[in-house]
Amino acid sequence: MHEDFILSGRYFVFSKNIVPQRIGVLNFHLSLQSERILRGFFYECWYCNFTVIYHGFIRHSLLCFTSGQKSISHFATADSSLGVFVLTLTFSATYHSAYAFMGAAGFVYQHGIGWWVNGIWTVFPGVLFWILGRRFWFLGKKYGYISMAQYISDVYQDDRIGFLVTIITLIFTLPYVAMQAIGSGYIFEVISDGKLSYEFGTILFFVIMIVLVWMGGMKGIAITDAAQGVFMWIGMVIGSYIVIKNNFPFITNAYTEAFKVIPQHFTLPGPNGVVTSADWISRWVVITIGMMMFPHITLRFFSGRSLKVLKWSSVFSSIYLTSIYVFTPAIGFIGNILFPNIAAPDTIFPEMLMAYTPIVFAALVISGALAASMSTGDSQLHAVSSMVSTDIYKKHINREADEYKQYRVAKLFTVILGIISIIIALQKPGLLGNILALSNGGVAALAPAMIGGVYWKGATREGALWSIIIGEIVMLLTTFVIKSPLGLMPGVWGLMVAFVVYVAVSKVTQPVKRTEEIIDSINEFFYSDDSELETT
Repeated sequence: MHEDFILSGRYFVFSKNIVPQRIGVLNFHLSLQSERILRGFFYECWYCNFTVIYHGFIRHSLLCFTSGQKSISHFATADSSLGVFVLTLTFSATYHSAYAFMGAAGFVYQHGIGWWVNGIWTVFPGVLFWILGRRFWFLGKKYGYISMAQYISDVYQDDRIGFLVTIITLIFTLPYVAMQAIGSGYIFEVISDGKLSYEFGTILFFVIMIVLVWMGGMKGIAITDAAQGVFMWIGMVIGSYIVIKNNFPFITNAYTEAFKVIPQHFTLPGPNGVVTSADWISRWVVITIGMMMFPHITLRFFSGRSLKVLKWSSVFSSIYLTSIYVFTPAIGFIGNILFPNIAAPDTIFPEMLMAYTPIVFAALVISGALAASMSTGDSQLHAVSSMVSTDIYKKHINREADEYKQYRVAKLFTVILGIISIIIALQKPGLLGNILALSNGGVAALAPAMIGGVYWKGATREGALWSIIIGEIVMLLTTFVIKSPLGLMPGVWGLMVAFVVYVAVSKVTQPVKRTEEIIDSINEFFYSDDSELETT
């Protein structure tokens, strides 16, 4: 991970010292006339993006004032009312952030085919969305869960575990939220030639995001994400296709030509020796499992209208995510042919768009990076606000709070947590990048306890509690003390140790009867002819 510029995994982070150089697309050595054209282009980008955001805001507002729902369940999960189209796109758009626009092609440009090895994991989230999601969807329907912390407190009959899960996800999600705005702030600053400051861009991003979450809740966010998901797919897939067609008859020709010119990019661990076996194993394990444990993803388990909706959403989201990784890598490969020795590889996609697509289309696509940040950021802010309300306020502060009171608290914490994220982002923190590198690993350590509660009757509260505590400690130790033993990411070690502790401690402690009851209810439903909930 680069110290000054982090644009891998899902992080879109700029350091104040490197931004003007790394966003090479903004600093072409052009004539004065070309520079004026380019600046007009980016103002068009800016305008297009805010058109999208504006329409999203209107949708949120309309939904807020017409739904008539003032409850935490409606705010958090849209009362489990989302259909296939909206659920597919809100999951896919939330899963991808600005990295999909900027970092993917840049990684291939630098490191070659190894990105595909790393990128295969993006096929699996859709599969896991069904395998895991259907069980949690059922539990949401049967027991009224609207958060994973709520579920884990019940399945192990221990509110301490739910509180711990909430705190951990809050710690690892808030910096993630802040990072969605950091890149946006720098983009505003550069494209406006300093007329719009970094601080202005960052604050504006957050103000809009906070208002959207406040007014729309899950339903509003999901509908806006759906629009942004379409926008993102058109930009990445159609945009890549246009670039390829302007240079080669077919996509296969692009890869064939790249293989002739840069054969070293078709080897492992690649021209820079980056994509080692340890690296791709780590990414497969940590990012796939870790991302499924983030609250903005798990909330979507509970939000589908029916099992059929969840099933088809998992299928279509897999197709959506996979389609991106057919065309986009070609941009990185042929970029080495058409734009060799580029100063900022992470900008190869927008540079190719600017060179080989109509300017209006390129503006729409590049502005999608901001839309992608918004779709991820608002979902994360919404998720942690909902968790604070249901799993801290309701459980530990005011046990008598009704649905409306929780709803009001969730909206209040949308503002509070948003302001905290603004403060973090305005610091332009260098160390925050290191914290973000821990995010997936931090939540991945929750997986044994989370998943075990719906599969293993022998699980115990002690096993769950200590697996989380020791897993997080090991993840931190392998990050800061014994750094990445055997080349594996810290999150892998945290996850493996958490799993071992979970099983070992559960074997020597007493299982919880509630765990057995919940798993029996799951098995009875899925392995019987009962289809009552299938279409509800």
